[in-house]
Amino acid sequence: MKILFWILIGLSLNFTYASTLTLHKLLLSADEHNVMSKSFDQQALAMRAQSLSDTSDNPFGLYLEGSRARPKFGTDGYEYAIGISKNIKLGNIQSQERTIANLQTEASRIESEKVLIDFRNGLKNLYHTHCLDVQNYRNIKQSYNDLLILYKKKEKAYKYQEVSKVELMQLENEKNRLLAQVKKMKMMQDISKQKILMLSRIGYGNNTNLSCKDVYPIRSKIKLDHSFSLSKEAKEKRLQSAKKSLIRYDNALESVTINGQYGKELDVDRYTIGISLPLNFTSERNEHARAAAMHKASAIEYGFEQAMLEKTSLLKEFKAQLYSQALIIQSLSKNYRNYKKKLLPLIKKSYSLGETSVIEYLLNRQQLYTLSQELHTHKKAYYNTLFRLYSLSEKKD
Repeated sequence: MKILFWILIGLSLNFTYASTLTLHKLLLSADEHNVMSKSFDQQALAMRAQSLSDTSDNPFGLYLEGSRARPKFGTDGYEYAIGISKNIKLGNIQSQERTIANLQTEASRIESEKVLIDFRNGLKNLYHTHCLDVQNYRNIKQSYNDLLILYKKKEKAYKYQEVSKVELMQLENEKNRLLAQVKKMKMMQDISKQKILMLSRIGYGNNTNLSCKDVYPIRSKIKLDHSFSLSKEAKEKRLQSAKKSLIRYDNALESVTINGQYGKELDVDRYTIGISLPLNFTSERNEHARAAAMHKASAIEYGFEQAMLEKTSLLKEFKAQLYSQALIIQSLSKNYRNYKKKLLPLIKKSYSLGETSVIEYLLNRQQLYTLSQELHTHKKAYYNTLFRLYSLSEKKD
């Protein structure tokens, strides 16, 4: 009774501390601890602070001057002058410059979200690959266990000289081959799980399992709404920034410089107040700046049009690949089920009755293994294409 009690306690503890993580939980943890997102946030803050610095008012200027005067007549002495000056931007020039800079910052921040989407889809792909590896491991282990049972029967039969040594060795070689595959798949499964947990910022534990009940279904057609939404939004921000620059450099009078000065001469106190107005019509600076803004707006439009053309073409290519891969998977799945449920049991029965050789039986088992690995490979390719498609279309979830 005591032994039974402690066994129950042990099972209870294992059940208590075992955790099963869904894809949703992994993504939530990755989002919460994602240092890339924090880095992009800090970059955006740095760009905003820099734009505030670049568009801030110019500081006051301090002017100091001293001299020694030696007139031909009268007493010599020292003269000095002290003054301050300030450049003041007129109207809403400062506000326009900050709006231009902020729009550029917003565009950069929007584009950085595409990196985060790519990371999330990469994590989803790893999750689905792991789940496929888990299923593959179970299939190979089941195949190994079935062969192990048969091998033990044949081993007993060999003792009674009912089967030959060659036949037993052939079964043993196949058993060892499958065991090596089982160990390899178990190692791949553990490595992929550790990688997923590491990228999700979740501590790895032997009792931590991944659900694999929430894998995306394999479909031949994928519906995507609002494709390239981030690219379109970032393009609009940059276009607005260029258009604001046209308005910014269309001002006849941008700023004035005011200065005041006190000068002490030998026998005179001098007070001076002045104002300086830049004559923009004497320079082509603003005209060139407006031309640059116009060309930049055109470049944004043309560049976006070309990028959308390439992305749309690639999007159609991915959709065609998914359609083809889904049909192949459907066909392979049907062949695999028929082979496993119908043909292989007949071959096994025929071998048990001595109607077929061990070679024929093992060849049919290997054919089933080949079918399962081919199906496994195509499923991996399907999910890899699917999540590349999601990243390309900028699908957030």
